[in-house]
Amino acid sequence: MVSIPTVTVQLDVLGQFCREAAERMRIPPDDAEIFVDVLLSGSLRSLPGQGQGVQQLPTYDERIRAGVIDVDARWEISSRHAGVALVDAHRGLGSVSATKAMSLAVELAAAQGIGAVGVRDSTHFGIAAYYAMLALPHELIGIALSNAGPEIAPWGGTQAVVGTNPWAVAVPAGMEWPVVLDIANSTSGKGMIGWHLREGRPIPDDWALTADGRRTTDPELGSAGTLFPLGGAKGYGMAVVVDALTGILTGSAFGLACFGKDWQNVGHLLIAIEIAAFGPVSGFKERMDELIGQIRSSPLAPGSDAIYLPGELEYRRAEERRRDGVPIEASRFDDLVDLGTGLGVPTRLEGVPVG
Repeated sequence: MVSIPTVTVQLDVLGQFCREAAERMRIPPDDAEIFVDVLLSGSLRSLPGQGQGVQQLPTYDERIRAGVIDVDARWEISSRHAGVALVDAHRGLGSVSATKAMSLAVELAAAQGIGAVGVRDSTHFGIAAYYAMLALPHELIGIALSNAGPEIAPWGGTQAVVGTNPWAVAVPAGMEWPVVLDIANSTSGKGMIGWHLREGRPIPDDWALTADGRRTTDPELGSAGTLFPLGGAKGYGMAVVVDALTGILTGSAFGLACFGKDWQNVGHLLIAIEIAAFGPVSGFKERMDELIGQIRSSPLAPGSDAIYLPGELEYRRAEERRRDGVPIEASRFDDLVDLGTGLGVPTRLEGVPVG
């Protein structure tokens, strides 16, 4: 097995680099602040092989240059009724569109008890947890869903038709960390399969299917095939439902049509639920803490060293990286350096090689 080298970059340096790059990518200042914050959050919470966060910056630059993303797009509320609104992103940055949509959902929830905002004609938005967690400071439960390009075949089929279609739910607690579930509807993603391919080691046989629909442990065949849905038929079913709630409901593209090399027409759905509409927030948080305590009290299974709640590993990972720096795969680090040179970014991206 080959060890994949990484470069650890301090968070403040990485943030400054991204802000200067965003400025030179002609992203408006207020939108750039959101865009960079979402990228940094992805790098803090995700594994390097998952392909999220700052390492996507060169891809965003390519999409902006190609006209796939319009950084000057108008964020427009198309309709609004009671606790529901529909927004047209006009191919703007998905991170900006979804952040503004969750802010509107929070506003609607304050007035109506629940807010649901659909976004149409958007683009890739990064990690779903970011948007769900925006509800937490307001003592709300946050839910974020998005469709994506086709990578999962229908159960029993061979051609990818639906995306991994990620979704996240963020639930506040009292003395404990909030519970944040952030998942895609596949067991793994193409990023982690590619990581295994570069390492020269097999993948689990529930990560991918070959082009003819067979399970495989070969990462090369898996990369050329489709992703295995989470839990088999159940994950496929969830991916279909998320596409209905995001692509079809909002009037965005769906299935085969929402994501391609030269276009994106992605749908999101952002929901905020007011806990106080059901009862005292303090009581809710106490009950959440009690549930978390019950979960942690479960005897450990052989080979387990701890029980974690959804989102806990990501919280711990983010704390560690804020302190020690953010690991970036060396080849992706080089891509960022090249991007900085090409854009004329003043901050020199430097880090500590590992491996």
